[in-house]
Amino acid sequence: MSLEREQQGREQRNQSGSVMVMTAIAMVALFLILGLAIDASRIYMARAEMQNAADAAALSAARELNSGTTGIESAATAAASANLANTYSLKKVAVTVDKNTGVEFATNLDAPDASGRRYVSYQTYTGWAQATKDDFAKNVRFVRVTTQSGTTNIVFAIGVLGTSHAETRQAIAGMSVGLNRICDFFPVAVALTDPNPAPGTIMTLNFVQGSGSSATLSDKDYIILEVPDINGNGAPETAVLSAGVTNACQSVGADVTFHMTPSANTNNGPVQITDGTNTRFDIQTNGYGNALSATLPDGTLVFKPDTNIYADLTYDQYRNGSPLTAPSHTGKNQRRILIVPVLDLPGVAPSTTTFSPPHTPVAKFGALLLRRRIADPQSPCSQAGNICGRLEVEWIDANLVLGRGSYDPNGSPGLPNFTIPVLYR
Repeated sequence: MSLEREQQGREQRNQSGSVMVMTAIAMVALFLILGLAIDASRIYMARAEMQNAADAAALSAARELNSGTTGIESAATAAASANLANTYSLKKVAVTVDKNTGVEFATNLDAPDASGRRYVSYQTYTGWAQATKDDFAKNVRFVRVTTQSGTTNIVFAIGVLGTSHAETRQAIAGMSVGLNRICDFFPVAVALTDPNPAPGTIMTLNFVQGSGSSATLSDKDYIILEVPDINGNGAPETAVLSAGVTNACQSVGADVTFHMTPSANTNNGPVQITDGTNTRFDIQTNGYGNALSATLPDGTLVFKPDTNIYADLTYDQYRNGSPLTAPSHTGKNQRRILIVPVLDLPGVAPSTTTFSPPHTPVAKFGALLLRRRIADPQSPCSQAGNICGRLEVEWIDANLVLGRGSYDPNGSPGLPNFTIPVLYR
């Protein structure tokens, strides 16, 4: 009996020792798996943060495209500076983009262009002759941004992952499909006998007064629109709307109301359009509760001037930034481009139409370049002589990047000249 109990005790001690060894091995394996999971999670977290930075940089760059060389230059700068606020890893390391090699441009998303070029780095672009730059820039639609390499130090799974993991992230943004719903358009409707003028056509658009029951427009007349996004449409509202306050969104084929309030008459309608529009040329008129000279917390104007206020530019000169007169305040690209609803008048004489009641479907949206500031209006204005509130513009036909808009798949066909920046991949 004694020998049997001794043998049983020995077996129990052996079993206990085996369990302890197995437990120790399991604990080591568990710690290794946990460490691997932690390090892998840190890698994926850093990857996601770097990808967010790449996405933000690409979108920031795409917003600057304007079919000209100034857009290419602004896009490269925007992509590099957009990442200043983006960080990755627990140490919050800054994500950076090299302006010269990390920002690339293309006319097509995947296929090469007619010259066999695909994505061209900003560094390569800056080395071209000016004529080549101009030709390339007018067709650029996509920006590819690649972040500089980011490193995640490995703490636990060194045997599996090494001492560190490095990678870059990439994003492509560009112009969307044509929109069929436009927001923040200039609050006037322009009547044209030919709603499709040749690009480069110079026009003088004349103010016309409406009434509560009808509106009569001839070729190249414009009339101020009542916009429902602002409560009331008196003198201050007309001024800030023409300066660039957000207004309603409209679709091709949608009714745009022409009902005119007392502010939109020959005595002060053109005055408010003049004062608001001229903020784009760095002219801030007093009055309107100082709305036209209001500043943001950083000291910049709410209604920024255009980055180029040189008078009598053609659109080709404007998009290429030469000649250039910089404003005294911080400017904003494309402030001299006005997006307007266009009314299609009958193309036969007499080319005058009376809208009663004063509203009609929008035939299309057009893009106009303000060639110069509006001349200071005289009061009272003479509607018969059309001597004030004149808009000196050039009809343009280019791929423009708008701040706001949308595409309704159930709506009318998209507008090929109007796009917004979107992330493609």
